[in-house]
Amino acid sequence: MNKYVFKILNYLLEKYERSVLSKQGSNLNLQIKVKITKLFSKYNDSDYYVQRLLIDEACYYLNDLHLIIISVDDGISEISLSLIDKHIKKAYQLVNRIYLPDYRQETISFLKSICFSKDWLNVFRNEMINKLENYQSINKYLSIDNNQEIRDISKVLQALINQEKEISFRKFSVTVLKDSKRLEIIKGKVINIINDYCGIDFQNDDELFGYFNVIKNPGFIYLNGQIKISLNGQVVDIGKLNSPFSLTTENIKLLKILEIKDDNVLTIENLTSFYDTVLDNTLIIYLGGYHNALRRELLLKIFQFNSMLNYYHFGDIDAGGFYIYLHLIEKTKMPFKTIAMDKDVLIKYQEYTKRLTANDRKRLIKLKDVIDNDVISYMLENDCKLEQEIVELQF
Repeated sequence: MNKYVFKILNYLLEKYERSVLSKQGSNLNLQIKVKITKLFSKYNDSDYYVQRLLIDEACYYLNDLHLIIISVDDGISEISLSLIDKHIKKAYQLVNRIYLPDYRQETISFLKSICFSKDWLNVFRNEMINKLENYQSINKYLSIDNNQEIRDISKVLQALINQEKEISFRKFSVTVLKDSKRLEIIKGKVINIINDYCGIDFQNDDELFGYFNVIKNPGFIYLNGQIKISLNGQVVDIGKLNSPFSLTTENIKLLKILEIKDDNVLTIENLTSFYDTVLDNTLIIYLGGYHNALRRELLLKIFQFNSMLNYYHFGDIDAGGFYIYLHLIEKTKMPFKTIAMDKDVLIKYQEYTKRLTANDRKRLIKLKDVIDNDVISYMLENDCKLEQEIVELQF
């Protein structure tokens, strides 16, 4: 085969793939065709004689294979692609081109064969099947010409929702995919699926994976206050340390609370604010953004030890901060109240506020019916948000 065989066939197949015919056929008498002079502008030039012979040879070769149809008028004037299924498949094979209908059906069959243990993932699965059956693109989530990637993404999604212990990103990749770098390669589509179907607004990718107990580095919880705990037979009186106490998430299950002298419990979103905040009679806890099940376990142990304490949350006065707060009360069922996250604080620190982005506005509008105070409306009306590091917290 000469090089013009590939050029002719690839051009016609690309045109075919862009047309409705490649997706669902048509009742119209459509053709995939091209004038030979459009494909080879010098076809009729006298000094193009040798190339013309090779082009003609390629066209007749493809015509003999029933892959194209030739129109002749003082030489080849037009060529069109044969639209008979078996001929189209043969055309794809000849130029080593991916035949998408086969991949589409293979993907549908695979998706129908699996089932997830979470409703939102089954919604995703069903929507992908529906889109494929209606010849719509799902490339944002799955590449139908990469069967192995689809299977790997499915494994990751199922493993994420079942991951009960904190695990490093690379170790999770090895455990699930037998390759420490594989998750990094496919994580973009995994993130798209979770962001669009999970129903939780994550501020960044680390927070997203952390929610499912997959972390880049070992997780720590920081405590500061009048609390005494027992850990592996050792009693630690954190109130006597005169500095914050770090606790690995692995030890939370082993921890036993012996005494809490403080009347207030305060969770803080930002690590800098945790170190800057000094309050009397308050047990201060840094959880680190969206808390996962292990971090919630500490809060629940505190609540079970003394449910009569006052529970507060302090975070950024922006959409992300309020989503973290809502997630906190939804998952723990504990009576947390926000502190220093209101309209008065925005007014007090007005000169330090930042303008809202388009995405900020979109997320805040969704919050208006959920957050029962006037801070959301004020933020939207005055185009402002505030990072918690600016605020000097006082009870």
